[in-house]
Amino acid sequence: MIAMKVEIENAAIELEPARSLRLKGAAGVRIVCRSGTVWVTQEGVLRDDFLSPGKALTLRSRGVTLVQGMGRASISIEARPRIAGNASATLSAASVVA
Repeated sequence: MIAMKVEIENAAIELEPARSLRLKGAAGVRIVCRSGTVWVTQEGVLRDDFLSPGKALTLRSRGVTLVQGMGRASISIEARPRIAGNASATLSAASVVA
């Protein structure tokens, strides 16, 4: 697995197929789908969310959140500075098993 740290204070991220964004401690961070469809699953939240272009979601979990494009997708991450200092993000590529 390839991993890359991402500054999440205010970032635009292109999600390639089979890439996921792992956020930790990101309660209050807002994910905005810019293109494609994005799947968001939050630790401790029973429902997963799917975002289409223009739709946004404010994260509630202080645990791990995974964000993955369903195919190619792009997102913006909007965080208040207070939150950004406590949150971390890792963009990783997982191998796809056919």
